[in-house]
Order: sequence, then structure tokens, then C-alpha cells
Amino acid sequence: MLLSYDRRFLFIHIDKVAGSSIQLALQPYALQQKGNRLRKRLVWLRSLNRIGNLYRVLNFPEHVTARSVKNCLPPVLYESLFKFAFVRNPWDRLVSRYAFLLGTVGHPEHRLVKAMKSFEDYLQWEIRRGQMFQRDYVVDPNGKVIVDFIGFYESLEEDFARVCMRLGVEALLPRDNASNHRDYRTYYTSAARDLVAHHFRCDAELFGYDFDGLSAKSSNVKPPP
Repeated sequence: MLLSYDRRFLFIHIDKVAGSSIQLALQPYALQQKGNRLRKRLVWLRSLNRIGNLYRVLNFPEHVTARSVKNCLPPVLYESLFKFAFVRNPWDRLVSRYAFLLGTVGHPEHRLVKAMKSFEDYLQWEIRRGQMFQRDYVVDPNGKVIVDFIGFYESLEEDFARVCMRLGVEALLPRDNASNHRDYRTYYTSAARDLVAHHFRCDAELFGYDFDGLSAKSSNVKPPP
């Protein structure tokens, strides 16, 4: 996540959607938060962060949802921010995360995933965990989208350029934290394909994806104002 009070933007970082590259590109314009960890925790627990400027000492997790940020900022401030996120084809994103975990020896889940017999075993594990939904990052409890712009991994350069134009900044995307793998479609049997279609239906429907990519850009995706 990146937050800037000066430039008035909030980037919601969904993992395995080029978020690390976007953060590196926009970091010079983002907030550098400092403060005592205990104080940050007390402010969070007591819900004092909406009062005065105390919210400024909060240090949000990297993959925080827009809903959580909204709950921790004064409403007027949250609404004044240009809030954006990027999403990715769910079938492709799962393969990317699988390849990343297999190839990152120091990751806490590397050994677990490496010990799995197949990609389908990995899919079953992810589904049991229930942590890979992109929709949850950008909607409120009623399912309403609460960010201003949703860009696509499939048109990353173009959509990121639109974000930079909206923010009035010049930034180039580096390649960071990328996983190497063959075409994601080659990892899927028909059963695995249907499994993702069923379990991640909320992502596919909200963002306009099918197995082969973007079937049609969703009406939830709007150009930056």
C-alpha cells in the first residue's frame, strides 16, 4: 500500500499484480511514516486514528484492503484521495503465485508448496485458505466498489500511465518481484479450470475475466477523473 497526503492518493496493493513495481515507481511521492510502534498499536485499538492528526502515525500492512484504510481515516480525507488498485486474471494470478512460492526459497511457504505433488494440489490448498480474492480489496461490506480506478495487469503500462497523468507525476515501472513461468493456461486441466471458475467467480464477474483473459471490461472500471 502507498498513501500520500500531499499528492492525495492511495494505492491498494493486491499481491501478484505488479504491485511491487508500482510501489517502487511511486514511492518518492508517498508518505514516509515514522513513530513508535506501541503508539501506533494503541491508536489503532482505541480507534483514535480518526481524531485530529493521530491517523498519521498509523503504519498500514502492505496488502491492506481499501475497507480497512477507509475505517481508519477521517471520511472527508478518504473521499479526497484518488484511490486505485490493479487486478489480474484469477487463473493467471494463481499460477504466478505458485511459481513465486516454488522459486523463493526463503519464503515461509516455499517448502510446503514444493512438497505438493501438483499444481492442482496447490489450488486446493489456496481454496481452503480462502485468501486469494481480489474483490475483497476494493469493495465495502455491501459489495460496493470504494476505489476510484481499477487498472488491469493485462494493460499495465497503459493503465499505469493514466494513473501517473491523474497524479501529475512522471514515473517508470521497474520489473520487481516477478515470477517466471510458462503460459498459465498450460497448467490447467479442465477440472482445475472449472474449479477456479467456480471458486473465484466473484473476481471474474466483478472485473470481467474469463479463462483466456478479459472478456469485457467491467462497468466498475472507470477512467481516472
